Amino acid sequence: MSKQMKIDFLYLDLNTCDRCMATDGTLQEALRELSGVLNTLGYTVTVNKVNITSRKLAEQYHFFSSPTILVNGHDICGSITENNCCSCGAICGDNVSCRTFTYMGETYDQPPKPMLIDGILRIIYQQPPNKKTPYTLPANLEHFFKGRDSKVNLMKEGIPVKKTMQIFEPAMCCPTGLCGVGIDPELLRISTVLDTLKKNGIIVDRFNLNSTPIEFVNNKVVNDFINDKGAEGLPVILLDGKLVLWGRYPTNLEFAKWLGLPTDLLAKPSAKVKPVKKSGGCGCKGGCC
Repeated sequence: MSKQMKIDFLYLDLNTCDRCMATDGTLQEALRELSGVLNTLGYTVTVNKVNITSRKLAEQYHFFSSPTILVNGHDICGSITENNCCSCGAICGDNVSCRTFTYMGETYDQPPKPMLIDGILRIIYQQPPNKKTPYTLPANLEHFFKGRDSKVNLMKEGIPVKKTMQIFEPAMCCPTGLCGVGIDPELLRISTVLDTLKKNGIIVDRFNLNSTPIEFVNNKVVNDFINDKGAEGLPVILLDGKLVLWGRYPTNLEFAKWLGLPTDLLAKPSAKVKPVKKSGGCGCKGGCC
């Protein structure tokens, strides 16, 4: 008699979100490798991909974070932790967090294949009991749905929506590069511009290769760019997840145009960013500045 294995792959997006797309591919690879074992044990496997597009669906599946993989109703990826997901942020027009996965002491933005294989086999051999717990929609998901719905409605009405911009920069000793005694005027301009934008409620995510290398690995557009052009092509500017500029920073006019802002907003920045000056350099190990 055939035994049934139902796998629910729950996700927010398979067109924009890098970690959802990567998890989908990894799950398929894991099932291919397990196919012989599952057939030998007499299992019939059904994979149900569910795009959680509404609060109602989230409540139906007790959906806590994206992406999630349930095997016979059991989450096989352990406790839920999250970090900022730029892809889903572009969808809802604001910062939002998605799931991370801890396996063998390491944390990943998408579950590694051995983690999924271990999780599926654990369901087969341990058969954990079903536990029903009350469900409340997490605030993070409520924030995502609210932002996405608002963005969709604005687009339908022809009203410009807030753009999301990300800057991926070369390796620097500190997040802004404003350390030491030889301050780059261009980096000072960019920090001043970003400070002005922040004071007006506009956040531009900024990553540098030295302090946040994982962001370069997990963003497919940036990863593909570096594989093609090399790190020498940085900085890379993404607008709503699409590459719009590389090799230099945007001018003040380009910032205003791409973010849909008044052209005079950045003509006279509201505050100056002071460089960090410390004796012996920026405080980096070895005084590298």
